Amino acid sequence: MDKTYYKLKITFLTSVLGTQPQKDVATEYITSKAAGPDGELPADELLTLPEALEKGTTAFHKLDGKPIFYDYMLKGFLKESGNIHNGQRNVKNLRSKIDNLVFVEPRQIAIYLPEGAEIAICERPLRAMTAQGPRTGLARSEELPAGTWFECRLKVYEGQISEPLLRDILEYGGDKGIGQWRNGGHGRFEFALEKS
Repeated sequence: MDKTYYKLKITFLTSVLGTQPQKDVATEYITSKAAGPDGELPADELLTLPEALEKGTTAFHKLDGKPIFYDYMLKGFLKESGNIHNGQRNVKNLRSKIDNLVFVEPRQIAIYLPEGAEIAICERPLRAMTAQGPRTGLARSEELPAGTWFECRLKVYEGQISEPLLRDILEYGGDKGIGQWRNGGHGRFEFALEKS
């Protein structure tokens, strides 16, 4: 099956929030839910998780002290956008086609902050309606500023997902975004896509 490769650059228009819990919380979860068939853990992810943050703070994976995304962050966005664009350009079951025909490379994607920018902290209230009535809590996340960017490569198996459809899917990022608190406007982005 033929493949088309695209170079993708994403630049955030709004701040983007971290999604990963600190190492002790994530290790416990991964151990109980996401271990491999022999009980092994995904070592590359465990090595890049943050340590010693204030309890309850979500963060970015870091490699040599610099923030990274894993490929599944972008893949998850593409699949979510596929749900919204299902049937567009006469392609049905778009989420499934994205899952099986679009691949993000490399696995660890370096994130670049604007000149002089640093990782900040975003604290915000969380409200939920529970069986016991309304509840309020506090969420705390690492925050990268608008202007932060990353580059990666998309490998697309040909046949169902054309370049115009791929652009439609990515344009949704200007409205929805990546990361936490997307409904609050965080993680919105613009993109540049070209065949490589």
